[in-house]
Amino acid sequence: MSKDAERSTDLALQADPLEPLRTRLKRQQLFLLALAVTCVLALAIAGVTLGMLLSDNKDLAVVEQAELEKEQQLAEQMAFFTSQVEALLARSEELGTGLTDLSEQVATIDVNDQRNVIIRVQRILIRQEQDYRNFLTTLENGLYNFHMMVPHSRGWWEDYKQDLVETAELSKARENYVVNLRNN
Repeated sequence: MSKDAERSTDLALQADPLEPLRTRLKRQQLFLLALAVTCVLALAIAGVTLGMLLSDNKDLAVVEQAELEKEQQLAEQMAFFTSQVEALLARSEELGTGLTDLSEQVATIDVNDQRNVIIRVQRILIRQEQDYRNFLTTLENGLYNFHMMVPHSRGWWEDYKQDLVETAELSKARENYVVNLRNN
């Protein structure tokens, strides 16, 4: 029996050296499991962050595209309004020339002949000049408001404003000419 006791003691002693290795192996397995979970979490966070960055870039691209479209619309509107202003200025010059021609024709009419008709024509011409200047004032105010809405439009505004002022001065001179005809 003593041999059996020795054998059981030897087996117990032999089992002891494996136990610390098993414990150590379990700890390493738990450590590796914790490390794997940490890696998975880090990858998940990195993926979410990358997704957010990509979506932000898409949002920025959409915003930039919208701004580009707005700039194109403003450029088209600017070109349209510029052409309209040029057409109106050309038309106002034509009207001014026509009015000058009419005023010269009125000046050649004999004042003593049918005075009543001439006075009516003079009143009509004076009223037309006043209406024309009201139109120019309204056009100037509209262009001013438009120029305030469009960035970097100071240069063309000053040019057109000067043209409008000159046209209004010519209109006032024509009105004064017609008034002086009436007084003669």
